[in-house]
Amino acid sequence: MFCPKCGQQSLDEVRFCPRCGFQLAALAAFMAANEHAPGEAPVPSAPVMTARRRGIRRGAKLMFICAVLLPAAALLAFEGDAPGPLLLVLTGGLAGLLWMVYSWLFNDNVLPVGKHASRRDLGAAGDRPALGAPTFTPAPLFNQQRANTAEIYQPPSVTENTTKLLDKDS
Repeated sequence: MFCPKCGQQSLDEVRFCPRCGFQLAALAAFMAANEHAPGEAPVPSAPVMTARRRGIRRGAKLMFICAVLLPAAALLAFEGDAPGPLLLVLTGGLAGLLWMVYSWLFNDNVLPVGKHASRRDLGAAGDRPALGAPTFTPAPLFNQQRANTAEIYQPPSVTENTTKLLDKDS
């Protein structure tokens, strides 16, 4: 089998490409499924939901809801002789517009977001995290009292050294 990403030839039972790490097991399953049903048309995939697209959709939904509520708010404002409900709905519509503009200007349009986003980081696949589950290993000697290094090495006393020197002279 040849890797479609880098062209490296490998055995059929290998799960990942030895050169680039592409997952070959899924490719083998895909090729086996296509051999059985060659006449079917490919299923069009849903558009990728990026952060920009999600933000624009949320802002548009908020504006739509405010537009639907606008007649009821106008009626309440007219009957109650108070602009409160109308101002509330108009503020929500303006917030939706600002949300759309902010998403269009500042959100990323490349990386997919959401629960169906593909994960391509450090070998993550499916529900398995990329680096494994975090583990906690306590340091066993962290809180213990440190050894007194003065007790380990005792320097010779001055009188002992002087006595040795006097013994040499005599």
